[in-house]
Amino acid sequence: MARLVDDSGRALAAWIVGLALEHLFVGISRRDELSGAWELWPARTAGAPIFLGAALLVALACAAVAELLRRENRRPVQALAVAAAMAVGWGVGTGRHFANPAMRGAFAIAVGLLGLAVEYTYHAVRTRAPRALPGALASAAAVAWWADGHVLPRLYPAFHWGLFALSLAASGLAAIELCILGWRVTRALVVLAAGCAVYAPFASRRLRSYDNLRRVLVEAAPWMGRAVRVAAVLAPREPVAEGALTSAPTAAARALDWSGRDIVLISIDALRADHLGAYGYARPTTPNIDALAKEGTLFHDAYCPTPHTSYSVTSMMTGKYMRPLLALGLGRDSETLASDLRRYGFRTAAFYPPAVFFIDEPKFDTFESRALDFEYRKVEFADPTLREKQLREYLQNAHSDKPLFLWVHFFEPHEPYVQHPEHVFGDTDVDAYDSEIATADDGVGRVVAAVREKRPGAVVIVTADHGEEFGDHGGRYHGTSVYEEQVRVPLVVVGPGVRAGAVDVPVQTIDLVPTVLSALGIPRPARVRGRDLGPLLAKPAAPNEKGFAFAETDDASLLAKGALRLVCQKQVDACALFDVTSDRAERHDVTRDHEQDARAMRGELDGIERSHGKFEGQGAALPEALRRGAAGDAAAAVEVAGLLDDVNVEYRREAARVLFDLRSADTAAQLRRACDHDDDAEARAAACAAAVRVDPSEPASKASALLASSDEGSRRLAALALAERGDASGEAELAKWAVDPGVEFSRQREIALAIGTAKARAAEPVLVRWLDDVRLRGYAADALGALGDPAAKPELLSHFEAERYVSVRPREAAALLPLGAGRELEPVLARYAGLPEPMDGAIDFARRAGVLDAAHSGSVDAGAHLRAPSAGPLRVGVLLRDSADVTLEVDGAAVPTRGTGRERWGDLPSHGATVAVTATSAGGVEGIWLVGVTGRDGGF
Repeated sequence: MARLVDDSGRALAAWIVGLALEHLFVGISRRDELSGAWELWPARTAGAPIFLGAALLVALACAAVAELLRRENRRPVQALAVAAAMAVGWGVGTGRHFANPAMRGAFAIAVGLLGLAVEYTYHAVRTRAPRALPGALASAAAVAWWADGHVLPRLYPAFHWGLFALSLAASGLAAIELCILGWRVTRALVVLAAGCAVYAPFASRRLRSYDNLRRVLVEAAPWMGRAVRVAAVLAPREPVAEGALTSAPTAAARALDWSGRDIVLISIDALRADHLGAYGYARPTTPNIDALAKEGTLFHDAYCPTPHTSYSVTSMMTGKYMRPLLALGLGRDSETLASDLRRYGFRTAAFYPPAVFFIDEPKFDTFESRALDFEYRKVEFADPTLREKQLREYLQNAHSDKPLFLWVHFFEPHEPYVQHPEHVFGDTDVDAYDSEIATADDGVGRVVAAVREKRPGAVVIVTADHGEEFGDHGGRYHGTSVYEEQVRVPLVVVGPGVRAGAVDVPVQTIDLVPTVLSALGIPRPARVRGRDLGPLLAKPAAPNEKGFAFAETDDASLLAKGALRLVCQKQVDACALFDVTSDRAERHDVTRDHEQDARAMRGELDGIERSHGKFEGQGAALPEALRRGAAGDAAAAVEVAGLLDDVNVEYRREAARVLFDLRSADTAAQLRRACDHDDDAEARAAACAAAVRVDPSEPASKASALLASSDEGSRRLAALALAERGDASGEAELAKWAVDPGVEFSRQREIALAIGTAKARAAEPVLVRWLDDVRLRGYAADALGALGDPAAKPELLSHFEAERYVSVRPREAAALLPLGAGRELEPVLARYAGLPEPMDGAIDFARRAGVLDAAHSGSVDAGAHLRAPSAGPLRVGVLLRDSADVTLEVDGAAVPTRGTGRERWGDLPSHGATVAVTATSAGGVEGIWLVGVTGRDGGF
């Protein structure tokens, strides 16, 4: 017994060392995501105790195994190795290839034999080279730990649990074999672990408050990440009290009088606020909007409700948060600002492109068919000159007996960005984006001039539907986050009674509906959620005014109050707080400095998310948990699961469908019970599909049986759940679902990923078709690469050759390689590498495609005389073996390099017919590439 305790202590010592190394790894690899070294402190003082407390029994088991290994009779250890390996094999053996239990069993037996081989290897090393055994075990533990975090992440949980167990067992046995710790130390460690087990619930509650740290640990730390999951079970977040629900704002005293005035609303697509001169931008991109800002009120912190045009514009026109409402199946009967104004004698006209309803178009069918209730509309793509002409024609024929409500939407800044010759700022994507902004600003100037010429005294409002990202938080374009660059938009209001000045508190674009209605003396509709900005337009904000703004995507939500911005990731239920006064880029979490504010804002955000649908009539009848879950709130999953036992069959059906999308492992038991016992076929089918999706241990047969169901919805959910496991038995149903006009973009994205995972070749035509959809092209390319069918290469190559979306190019290139693409990629890669902003990974793709000359790859000092590919400026690219520094010389002269990671670039303004290039790096050089900067010529 004493040796068992001592060996347990030695295993715990090994794991403490492992935790320290993992802690160091996270601190270095994720330092940019942490506010400072202090943020890792709770990982040491709360996360590590939780891990050690949970590991105490594991340490005893490890010591027991070590005792068995010391005995002559090896059969118990061999039986244990085979059983453990077979359990992992059975858990991993999902998918269509193992749908037959006999096949799955055979695979489990094969893995079990592998476990037996590991035991024989262990015994051989221990017998013949006992001194090498601890080092071999430590190496095996390190490999298992690395594979757990980097091989097939988020796939095959049984595989990862097996690696986790292997890393613990190998490191523990290594420490036991070394036997360097005395009994006082080992027993003290066992006592410490027992104390940690007692302390774990308290540590879990403490760790609960460090959202950003928890998120990082789950993503980057295989050992500590599991401690975070244990902590989430021991200390779940308390549900928000019923009193925290947010009510709709009520009508305020009228602060402005716009009676009889024309209203002109100008919105600009994808215009981020910080690229306007009035917001401090150095370039002269917006002289016309800047002039309007000097006339009226500029809102420094205005936010769109969702960074997608369709949701944002519809929300702006209805005064509601339309994304969560439409997710609940509500809000399509909403009145718009145009319908309200028409009822009170206004003539209404809209000039906008058809792309307004591009994202999730089926959800907006009623709004699109009603044209947002405008009586006159011009729905087409038009440049500012054409828009001015159309507007002038309308104004020429408009009677003066009624006021007008005009809406003009400019599309120019939206990607792909076009460089306009009259506004040239440079050659990069950002330069072209600014050129587009300047062109849209020209349009604003033309519209305002035309209106003021014909209808003097009109109210003018200028805003945007959302912003645009250029790598600010690792992404591009929009629709993916609620950080400033995507959701903060310009807002300028000019009109009677509007003061000239600025407002520094957060507001929302959905506030425009109640603001206009109040200024016109029109009663506020009961279902409107926005606030009247009239008081802020008429006089400066009160010193204690904090303002308010809410924004969200499928995965994230934002609450803005005063200078604080609470950004939450819904799926991991983790939030970070930023102070934009000192950190507009939102890099440093200040929750620790504003704990009370963070707590209050978290509660308010929960209340907002719970209140969606409360004011939509039938929405109030839905249980609150269903409203939250349907809006994507992962924290509501457990409450939604409780409705699986409700007497109302509609609630049970909806709960199962919501849980299918929330994918919370915490609901597996309730879903399994509903799958086995619910007496309603539809609710039972949805629960079975959800159970298979959220719990990898759930038999796939429960979903396979649904493929023969007469209910289309059940067949579809089952097909998706199976495909995500690698089972393509429902590929025909998946392909049919993918092309359904009513399927949402987020679901199409899931389907594309599942097709690739399952290698569902029957759905390949769908992926080829999706290459024409800019939203889905990257996901379709990923899946085509996973399928590996060379027949898809010509179509994908055609899109790659003409790809205008920078972020999609690497995904297409990566997909083309497994499809057999080789040197035909050379001219395209050379062109993209020669652009002002080289394509990410261009050199590596060129190397893998066989474009680079192998003679110049692989040496530490890579030197070559390269023939110039063009007569113009050249760019030299270097592919490194790691991220070490590189020294680049061209014709004996040092050339500055730029770039990060493994690819570095240097520019050469002039050259001869041949160029001598030398690249030196301590880590080694894999390749050198010389391309023309213009991108019109090939590379070497």
